[in-house]
Amino acid sequence: MASAVLACVLALGCLTLSACSPAPDAALRAKPMRPSIRLSTWGGAQEIQTLRSLLSDFERENPTIRVELLHIPEQYFQKLHLLAAADMTPDVAFINSLQFPAYARAGLLADLTPWMRAERGLSTTDFYPQALQAFYFAASDKRALGAIPRDVSDLVVYYNRDLFARAGLAPPADDWTWADFLKTARALTYDRDGDGRPEQFGVSFSRSEPIYWLPYVWSAGGQLFNADQSALALDSPQALRGLDFYARWSSTERIAPRKADIAAAAMSQWFLQQRLAMFISGRWTTPVLREQASFAWDVAPLPRGPAGSRVGIDASGYAMAARTRHPKESWRLIAFLSSRRAQMRFAASGLIVPARRDAAQSAVFLDTRQSPRNSRAFLEAIASGVPTQSHPAWGELSETLKLGLEPVWEGQKTPEQAIKSMEAATRRLLRDGA
Repeated sequence: MASAVLACVLALGCLTLSACSPAPDAALRAKPMRPSIRLSTWGGAQEIQTLRSLLSDFERENPTIRVELLHIPEQYFQKLHLLAAADMTPDVAFINSLQFPAYARAGLLADLTPWMRAERGLSTTDFYPQALQAFYFAASDKRALGAIPRDVSDLVVYYNRDLFARAGLAPPADDWTWADFLKTARALTYDRDGDGRPEQFGVSFSRSEPIYWLPYVWSAGGQLFNADQSALALDSPQALRGLDFYARWSSTERIAPRKADIAAAAMSQWFLQQRLAMFISGRWTTPVLREQASFAWDVAPLPRGPAGSRVGIDASGYAMAARTRHPKESWRLIAFLSSRRAQMRFAASGLIVPARRDAAQSAVFLDTRQSPRNSRAFLEAIASGVPTQSHPAWGELSETLKLGLEPVWEGQKTPEQAIKSMEAATRRLLRDGA
């Protein structure tokens, strides 16, 4: 009898609770769940701090959307590949133009064209066309836009004004030539004890990525690929001349460090230690120099070759996953991060050359009260620069070029010999990766 009463009481309690509380499905209908979207990116501490601040603003202005930041500081694209393979591609991914073709070819990216057209206050004309160009791809017989650029990545010459003054040299002119550059670098290279290993070099030298030697190929009138990207075009007389010019810095001129000179040291550290008078790098170097340099410094354009001063105009930007479950919310985030306000925030940190014209040409970016005073050099390089030349097999291709050209930088092979030795491997990569 007692158990029957207890059962009745429990049943009544359940009925009471049911009457007072909506069923789970009804509760969900009454209060929609807050969509959560994932944003993946790389970046150092300062960049992530700026991004987190912007995301806080975004969530405050869009209270129905929550953003989960997936920060991948190392091996970003390898890990993004793994996420894509597991069908876990982030809703919004920060991506660069060199790696972009592989993701576009795999069908992983949404076409942002209709979203852009419908967005008030945001247009393709807001951006440098050289930055946008890198993010277009062919999809279903149409031209699709796969990402909105945040920044433009180009190279300039950072130089130590104090070392130039000490050597009695004027700062580099905007129209200086390869001959001017060599003369200047020689004058800034010192081997005081005569042991054949200079204590101070005229200029940095990077073996790591093609972006550092390609400007001299283009400035000599050469190209990286042939017209249909079925083969490299680095065996042309113009391209070989550009490669030879760059190789001479360390191999015969000795105005730049060899591998044996630097060991594991970073060129940026050598520049900070005033062991390099000039340092070839991008805008990403500016925050470190502003914080740590104990000397006066500025930037100048890369010197002019036979075809002018032509640097690579790469870009990084925000892409939407083709299979995101939250396309509307993902676009809201991309549009917010592509706004003038957001790009100005990054520009103020000194970290980027904004892809938006209005942010790049602002007093914030061109501020002459702090170094570099000649920030306009980054913008002037865009007009004559070469928009990203990449390929779906870029990762393997760039590694093949890195290894194949190493003997050239060390003076053990001519550029022609190295390019010929890589011909079969690079043709296979370009064919199979297309």
